[in-house]
Amino acid sequence: MSAAQAKPRPVRRSFGFNKIFLILAIIYLLVPLVATLFFGLAGSGGIDFSTFQQIIGDPNFRQTLILSLELAFSTTILAIVLVTPTAYWVHLRVPKARPLMDFLTLMPFAVPAIIMSLGLVELYGTNDTLTSVLSFGLVPVLSYDPFNIIDTPQLLVCAYVILSLPFVYRPIDNSLRAINTTTLTEAAYSLGSGWWRTFLTVVLPNIWPGIISAALLTFSTVMGEFTLASLFGIFTFPIYLDEIGQENAREAASLAILSFIFTLICVLAIIFLVRRSAGRIRDDSELEIVATK
Repeated sequence: MSAAQAKPRPVRRSFGFNKIFLILAIIYLLVPLVATLFFGLAGSGGIDFSTFQQIIGDPNFRQTLILSLELAFSTTILAIVLVTPTAYWVHLRVPKARPLMDFLTLMPFAVPAIIMSLGLVELYGTNDTLTSVLSFGLVPVLSYDPFNIIDTPQLLVCAYVILSLPFVYRPIDNSLRAINTTTLTEAAYSLGSGWWRTFLTVVLPNIWPGIISAALLTFSTVMGEFTLASLFGIFTFPIYLDEIGQENAREAASLAILSFIFTLICVLAIIFLVRRSAGRIRDDSELEIVATK
């Protein structure tokens, strides 16, 4: 029998262990959420939506949620803008400094949040000679009005950037290692492209998965951070959730579900916007390559 006359064998689809583990992981994640939802909706006569109405009608809910979203988006943008060009420059110019960058970005894991907050308050609340010399006179200026940043959202964003360094640097660094950064840069240089143009049109579209991961990890971390905001005296959404949990457990359960929904919507929006912008950058770079040819 020739190869043309041979009948193709039916492909058997086996239900492997990977699908079983996936189903178990989904159940493990969904069961607590479903249980929390039913607990928040449980009333004396059945399902009761009064807790959601009370939460949405509370002005502190809207105020703290908007503030936490602003802090999360500001931290995410600032951290990515600072870390991504730095990581690319280290890979390209000083690859021997990568172990030092790994050490510095892991330091937030070793420093508790309470120590970081007290250190920042103590630093920007003093104006001694040593602090002035080490900061080139910047810290004393920031300790007086109208530039005072102690216990302000601006200083909290800076603290969040430090706290999120491990979550930002590691995915971006892994993406830079996965591509041949040096070869891509040299090829762009040979076509007359500069450093920033190479970074924005060649390197950046190839490391978008790492940037998306860094953005999602940073955003989720800031939305759930409690210690720094509490010590800075800033009334954020996690502090509001803690106060509601001490007074009414059912409202706290409903509030946790709303928090999960809002965070999920923001995360999906980040993924959509980043992928859309990545597609535009990739199309522009392809048009530039065609124009040069």
